[in-house]
Amino acid sequence: MVHYRQAFMALHSAVLLFALSGLFAKWLTLSPIDIVFGRAFFACIALGCLLVVYQKHDLFTTKSRLFGLFITGSILAFHWVSFFSAIQVSSVAIGLLTFAAFPVFVAMLEPWLFAERYKLATLIQAVITVIGIYLLLPNGAYSNNALLGIYWGLASALSFAILTLLNRKFVSEVKAKQVAFYQNGFAALVLLPFIGLFTVSMSLSQWQLLMLLGVVFTALSHSLFNFSLKRLSGQTASIAVSLEPLYGIIAAYFLLGELVSIQMMVGGGFILLANIWAMYLKR
Repeated sequence: MVHYRQAFMALHSAVLLFALSGLFAKWLTLSPIDIVFGRAFFACIALGCLLVVYQKHDLFTTKSRLFGLFITGSILAFHWVSFFSAIQVSSVAIGLLTFAAFPVFVAMLEPWLFAERYKLATLIQAVITVIGIYLLLPNGAYSNNALLGIYWGLASALSFAILTLLNRKFVSEVKAKQVAFYQNGFAALVLLPFIGLFTVSMSLSQWQLLMLLGVVFTALSHSLFNFSLKRLSGQTASIAVSLEPLYGIIAAYFLLGELVSIQMMVGGGFILLANIWAMYLKR
């Protein structure tokens, strides 16, 4: 039995690692697809070694579960590609703040998936989120990379919301690390036909960054997040993930020198307010 405190600590540790992973989109001189392939590949290797060599776990699973893990692994691949695309075409702040709309997507999808009634508050939260996203645009301008970054960020948020809800089923049946192993493996497999990683001349430091992203900021963070869902609800996880932009923006300021305008801070505040309200309403 997973204790609440253990799950809570695992969740917030995962969120911190999630936030810092966004900075690799600026540090790595690769396409989002190449970054995600490398991330998933190294994460899969690390998790496989941990499970088989150190913990002596059997990686066998049933065909029905394998199909579900393939679907969620494919969704994970799309989520990461859209997330890194959002940051590369705009900024860490825009990528993280638009991704922060993910809890609102969770709140809107759960009633549909579990045949529950929608509430007026959910619609109001969605409107507040849209206002916040509009404020993220510099001076309301639509003909620049900020808009493209917002599109990618919202795609990342929606796909992660779907992934979180589906993972609640799979982590109850399969060990968290095993879920992470298969999902990362399938994410890499899905992206394999599209990568140009092996035709790119990469320095040793770039390979080291890619391995660090895969092992620490993916294998470890993914395992911690799935572990937390054994005890915590999707709504509780969403509240914690709402802190990801705060961690990431602070890190981008100190490590990348990215500045955030007052208007963007207000827009981000609207998004976070709507998300926290949506999640606490479900508690």
